Amino acid sequence: MLNLSRQEKIVFLVIIAVLLVTFGWRMYSRGRNTITFIPSSGENTTNTSVEKDAYNNEEICIIHIAGAVQKPGVYQLNKSKRIIDAVKVAGGETEKANLDAVNLAAPLYDGQKIIIPHIPENNEDGLISTAAQYEAPQRYAYSSDSSLLNLNSATSHQLEGLPGIGPVLANHILEYQKNHGPFQHIEDVLNVPGIGEKKFASIKEFITVY
Repeated sequence: MLNLSRQEKIVFLVIIAVLLVTFGWRMYSRGRNTITFIPSSGENTTNTSVEKDAYNNEEICIIHIAGAVQKPGVYQLNKSKRIIDAVKVAGGETEKANLDAVNLAAPLYDGQKIIIPHIPENNEDGLISTAAQYEAPQRYAYSSDSSLLNLNSATSHQLEGLPGIGPVLANHILEYQKNHGPFQHIEDVLNVPGIGEKKFASIKEFITVY
């Protein structure tokens, strides 16, 4: 048993108290800066915890990627990343992924939902029928495998595949997005010159902004 003076005992207790407070604060801060991500697949219920550095000055965003990727779910990425980086983080694309339908160079933004569509099934002639192109979005409108056309990443050629949208209107949509930024809601397309209520009604079942 150490024979300590009263003053030495006080100093020793103070040191112990400081160490306990420091350790407790670190554990508290560590718990506050942990984000739990739950994969969107119903088969995988394991939560993955990713720590966010409280002193990291880089801007981050949280995105949801679904569809034809190996590990669909919610991920945290730097805002300087692109959709191609989100695909890589999600384990890469599947064998049936239609990457040509997605602008892989598009930037990420917080709260974004990215859907990687599957390659449509071919008919007997080996060609994709026009009817199949329009039925697919309606059939999967509420599933994670949705093949809805994303107005924020679609090309002019893809926009022309929508009912009643020709080259002129497709260019108007691209110009509007370029000048005003990404569409926030599908109804925003009504602000594009040449698209009225009737035209919107014919395409709203096939488009998305996420």
